[in-house]
Amino acid sequence: MKPRAFLALVRIPTVFSSMSNAYAGYFIGGGRDLSPNLVEGILAAALFIMAGMALNDVADKDVDARERPGRPIPSGAVSLGSAWGLSLGMMALGLALLWFANPLSVLAGAALCLCILAYNFALKGTILGPASMGLCRALNLLTGMSLGWTSLPNPASFPKGVWIALFSLWGYIALVTFLARDEVGGNSKTRSRLFLAGIALWFIAWSVAAFTWFRPEIFLPVAWLALAMFLRGPLRNLAADPSPKHTGQMVGGMLRLVPLVDVLTMLANHVPPEYALPGVLWIAPAFAVGKWFYST
Repeated sequence: MKPRAFLALVRIPTVFSSMSNAYAGYFIGGGRDLSPNLVEGILAAALFIMAGMALNDVADKDVDARERPGRPIPSGAVSLGSAWGLSLGMMALGLALLWFANPLSVLAGAALCLCILAYNFALKGTILGPASMGLCRALNLLTGMSLGWTSLPNPASFPKGVWIALFSLWGYIALVTFLARDEVGGNSKTRSRLFLAGIALWFIAWSVAAFTWFRPEIFLPVAWLALAMFLRGPLRNLAADPSPKHTGQMVGGMLRLVPLVDVLTMLANHVPPEYALPGVLWIAPAFAVGKWFYST
């Protein structure tokens, strides 16, 4: 298997957003240093999303053969057996890394792996598809938080900011997934308007949170505005013409900007700016490799 085929199979531009989730989760969970646990958690997050992306191509092999024959599996660049082996191997290695980081994290990681499998092989084409994909990312963030657990927490004891972080990422990714379903043929006006209404509500909810609950976090409104500015062009294009080109731009842009969402969630949980703000750096490699590889 050629390296380029592997990188295309695992959607390499999207991998950095998953690593960002683990980075954010670690600090939201109370981490305050660059420990080996953080490195192991970030590597595990990368392996999980690469496995999930490869399994997505496994599940879509027949559709891709008709609509996107240049993809790694239908083109023959990656065999079906190799894709399966790589995916399961990466999941196993990710769980092993979590075991070394914190055995309790394996529970969150295992739940994430089950969610990935359920999305790809049972829920993707259903009405629950976007919600289940959002749940995968929320579990990825939770796995990062779990790196600092000393015992299994009671979810009812989670601070308000933790729930906001989980639901914010869930909603953002669910919206991306909803739009991406018709990326090849382009979205209808009705479907694009539903997406635009959803993302507007997402931004409104964050603006309310930024200017009421989290006023001491002066950087939070700045991060909110930065995300809005980056997405302004793709949103405007999608509203005018929900063609495959503009749908793809919107989906790819949102996925590459997930680190900004993670910065928002860190600031909402009072993570010191010296740890939260460097989270934006995860955007750079995603945009760099996005010039050569697709994100969805």
